[in-house]
Amino acid sequence: MSDSASTGGPGGYGPAPPPLVPPPPVVWPASESSHSPIEPPEPWVSIWTRPRATLRHILDTNPRRSLFRLAAIGGIAQCLAGATQPGFGDAHSIPVVVWFAAGGGVLAGILGLFLFSALIGMTGRWLGGRGGMTEVMAALAWANVPAAWGLALWLRRAALLGGETFHSLPASIEENPPAALLFAVLQGLQAIITVWGFVILLKCLGEAHAFSAWRALGAFLLATLILAVPIGLIAVLGQSLGR
Repeated sequence: MSDSASTGGPGGYGPAPPPLVPPPPVVWPASESSHSPIEPPEPWVSIWTRPRATLRHILDTNPRRSLFRLAAIGGIAQCLAGATQPGFGDAHSIPVVVWFAAGGGVLAGILGLFLFSALIGMTGRWLGGRGGMTEVMAALAWANVPAAWGLALWLRRAALLGGETFHSLPASIEENPPAALLFAVLQGLQAIITVWGFVILLKCLGEAHAFSAWRALGAFLLATLILAVPIGLIAVLGQSLGR
């Protein structure tokens, strides 16, 4: 018996054991091994925490979805917030303010959508963006979702203040600490919604133009400056002619 046959096993006797062959890898069917991209949930909810992914989903499926409805809601929310500034809400009744916000807000929101989409589309391309008119319109429109949810705060404010809903400094809460505390909470929530809505706007504009939110801020500021300069010149000219 040869040495190779007699010394292969344990103790030097018997045949050598067969080499260890690792088992073949388990290959699952394509339906189980491939992970399909996770679609964002309802955009009215997901845009709060995933604005870029939500807008990308909208742009890839239906970029014109709810554009004018969201622009109108955003315009109404801005008019309601503006009515609480000293002057208008203090001098006019609730029906007048509501009708003004409903009519003027819808018109201002839709016109503003077209105007700012054109301006931010232009300034974004100056900064290297690639977004077209439709993409920028979708970004501006869907950034109004926080303002739309914030409209619910006005119902609670109306229940608290009644006829002073749009007063800048409601007198009814001065001698009522619990009401003053609730009013402060409502004001704080509205401020949080406004700030976070602006963050969402920058992220959506960044996704529309395929660049960062910081560059989107630059595009927004440039567009605002382009719009403010002629308005400021007209105001100065009007004051000089009125003297």
